Amino acid sequence: MKALTIWQPWSGTVAAGIKHNETRSWYTNYRGPLAIHAAKQAIQTGWCRYTSDEAAEVICRRMGLPEIFNGPEIFPSGVILATANLTDCIKITPKYISTLPQDEIALGDYTIGRYAWVLEDIKKLSRPVPAKGRQGLWNWEGEY
Repeated sequence: MKALTIWQPWSGTVAAGIKHNETRSWYTNYRGPLAIHAAKQAIQTGWCRYTSDEAAEVICRRMGLPEIFNGPEIFPSGVILATANLTDCIKITPKYISTLPQDEIALGDYTIGRYAWVLEDIKKLSRPVPAKGRQGLWNWEGEY
């Protein structure tokens, strides 16, 4: 199965079904099953420039996390968190942005000219599966 490594907390928001687009600077022709991998790299502390503290707490509750401010140890890293189906790769335009809910916009880099990788049928794994990530799309041979 193809896999994509995403930094926390964005990989967690995908797994929780909050984030349905992963924004990237590059286009992909790939469509199909995709494992969502939480990067081993430390959590990004300014994780959402558009999300208020209150909104961050709501998102963390939806992710099944106790509180955003408890520290980065609450975000699993170096693991496969979910599977999804990559159904489209859309060039970001003002028109496309206008179709998105505010939560989605807040959790991505929607700079004009980048790409939104559209994820559907997201299924959070019952337990995270350890895996070493890579840049770009990579092949994951694990089982879930």
